[in-house]
Amino acid sequence: MSLSSFLEFWTAPAPHAQHDPVKSLYNAYVWAEQELADLKAKGILFLVPAKDSRGRWVPVYDEGRTNEVAVLSGEIERAEAKIKSISNDIEEVQTLAGGHYMLELQREHEQLIHQVRLAEAAAGASMRRAINGRGRQTQPPRPEEIATRPELVEIYAKADLLKAESAPKIEAMWIRLEKIREILEKYA
Repeated sequence: MSLSSFLEFWTAPAPHAQHDPVKSLYNAYVWAEQELADLKAKGILFLVPAKDSRGRWVPVYDEGRTNEVAVLSGEIERAEAKIKSISNDIEEVQTLAGGHYMLELQREHEQLIHQVRLAEAAAGASMRRAINGRGRQTQPPRPEEIATRPELVEIYAKADLLKAESAPKIEAMWIRLEKIREILEKYA
């Protein structure tokens, strides 16, 4: 992923990405580029015509306004540094998000959490059904007998396995999302 592909994407973003927070990076970049263009255009105000050694007319900076030219030059350098900083942030966000926007990563993160919670809820529901089913018997089974039923052990084992396998992925996605949010705070 490159800066040019990022800018191309955000010039006409997909409808599902319209409200992605990463768009603030695009807006900051476009604004900084416009600011730089405006500063460079100001430079023409300090030009005066002069003849070179061959007698041709060439534009040169007015000697009486060198301080103003120096100030403008400093502003242009700061604007270029700002663009470079934003470009670096864009590249980092694209690397962290795995694309031009973060909503997909956020959706995958939430989906993985939902799958784990769903598996845990299914195991809990199976346990409740087993406990509630004991009322039909004359002698209700003890809780440890219910907990050791093979079907319940299998359901809880699957839920625990899913949770164990998903935990590192969930944590890694969370860290990536937090890093993206930290970067985007500068542009909010």
